Amino acid sequence: MIKDTRKKRTIGLVLENTSTDYGAEFISNVQSGVRQRSDLDLVVIAGRYDGTKNKKPRHRSYYSIYNTVYQLEKKCRFDGLIICLGSMENVNAGRIKSRYKEQMKHTPIVFASSDIDDCVVVNYNNESGIREAVDCLINVNGFTKFAMLGGRPDSRDSEIRKEIYIRLLAENGVEFLPENYEQTDMSTNCIDSAKALLDRNPDVQAIFCVNDSVAEALYAAMAEKRLVPGRDVMVFAFDNTTMAGRMLPALSSIGVADITLGRQALNLLIDLMDGEEVESTEIPTRLYGRDSFPYEMYQYTKLELRNADKASINRMFNDCFYRYRYEYISRDSVNLQRLFAEFITKILVAVKERYMSVEDFTEAQDLIEIFFANGAMEYTDAAKFLQSVGRLQASINIEQSSNNVVANQFVNRLFTLMRDKAITAQAEKIIQGNEKRLNFRQNYQDFIIDATDFNGEEEDRTARENRIIANFNKVGIDNAALFLFEEAVTYEENNDDLFPEWIMLRCVVKDGTLYTIPKERQAGLTELIFQRIELPPKCREALVLPVFYKKNLYGFLVTEMTSEITSSGDFIANQIGRLLYDEIQ
Repeated sequence: MIKDTRKKRTIGLVLENTSTDYGAEFISNVQSGVRQRSDLDLVVIAGRYDGTKNKKPRHRSYYSIYNTVYQLEKKCRFDGLIICLGSMENVNAGRIKSRYKEQMKHTPIVFASSDIDDCVVVNYNNESGIREAVDCLINVNGFTKFAMLGGRPDSRDSEIRKEIYIRLLAENGVEFLPENYEQTDMSTNCIDSAKALLDRNPDVQAIFCVNDSVAEALYAAMAEKRLVPGRDVMVFAFDNTTMAGRMLPALSSIGVADITLGRQALNLLIDLMDGEEVESTEIPTRLYGRDSFPYEMYQYTKLELRNADKASINRMFNDCFYRYRYEYISRDSVNLQRLFAEFITKILVAVKERYMSVEDFTEAQDLIEIFFANGAMEYTDAAKFLQSVGRLQASINIEQSSNNVVANQFVNRLFTLMRDKAITAQAEKIIQGNEKRLNFRQNYQDFIIDATDFNGEEEDRTARENRIIANFNKVGIDNAALFLFEEAVTYEENNDDLFPEWIMLRCVVKDGTLYTIPKERQAGLTELIFQRIELPPKCREALVLPVFYKKNLYGFLVTEMTSEITSSGDFIANQIGRLLYDEIQ
């Protein structure tokens, strides 16, 4: 393969879903890598998979039409693709394999969490993290009663995790019976499955959940029985999403030990696009202990505290802020790891020398203020941080001499400040989230009112459509582009070439300002849609959402990639489709 020397390349990330914590974090991990390179743009193409049983016909129809968005990754010109389809891949294995193997002749592709043969694949090493948990539960805690909330038979990781768990229990002399296992749909909706497992296993001591979403359902089932995770039953799960840290009590979960799945997939794809030979790889995992299953990888030793060496302080940082090393940190950003090292070093030196001056105390205070003001809590969860700081403070207090009361007071005041800032940061994040939701609701309400205000007068199709376009900046997205087909496309099952050759770029919102596109500039090839988004240069990552209603496909909403848009973007696109249907038919 000839090395591609173009300045700008566009990567497509094809996902099963964006609305799950797993999907959102996979996107974030790929984004982090993209932001380190000025020559890459990223487009996320995500469908919808509904794994629930006995789906209603209208639900099946909705998901089928929504998933026509996947036709874009074949129709459009991407320089490389990352494919992470999870259960959707397993359900449609034959069709997906044949489709992508044909595409691989022309486009470099890396698969994530996949069983696709003869391709470059990056997967979890499921066993390392599960082994760590099982060893601790049996050999440290002495438990013998185990159960598992598993997943769907069509899920690769679900079946692998089940096999590993049962095998490791057997290796430690623990029998796992059929009644110890319950299948789920791998979502937060499997409360009935969790109840069934608990009813069959009243004396269970530890439960492994196939992912964090299933653990949330288990928590709900346990609450009904007045059981507390971590006290009455040890609970641990897989994926270590942000959800794990938000749960009460905080959930112990298995996650990556060094590099994330998404980041490694991007690294392999870049090598492929550069013409290099690459091989499939597995990502090591480890157990991140929290309240539902207390477990710590790292303890602070007296020698490390006395020496205040750089390596030990970096381990402290990585223990507390374990997500930081996965993120892209721009040159303009404050280096949080360096800040942490500065104020922790001051504390450890004060303990060693049994003295802290007022100047050093004030400077450490200022550094802590700057540290938390620059988003330190984004890289940890509150429970994990408070526990880590508590252990560190306890270790330091043991080392401190009672002969210098002032130094002791200064050091403990600094730890109190850390806790206060952490709690304040979490509260401010919640307040900001609520404000964003309120603003979105108000803006969207204004959009609906103005987009449907025809004053009771008769209007032709063009006038009604133009009114929707004229108010597009009120949907609550700062940067977005709306592409519409000249005529609505009617969905046809099993038609893999639905979209016409040409599509119209009707309008663009840049930093909240609406720009309508002149008619002579609107038409363009559908295959070049992502080369003509016309969003600000800072928007190097985009999400594409299908705009449709019933069986009518109208076009695509392409937005900048934000955490809010992954959860609310499809709602906005769906409502625009409904308006187009109501207004244009």
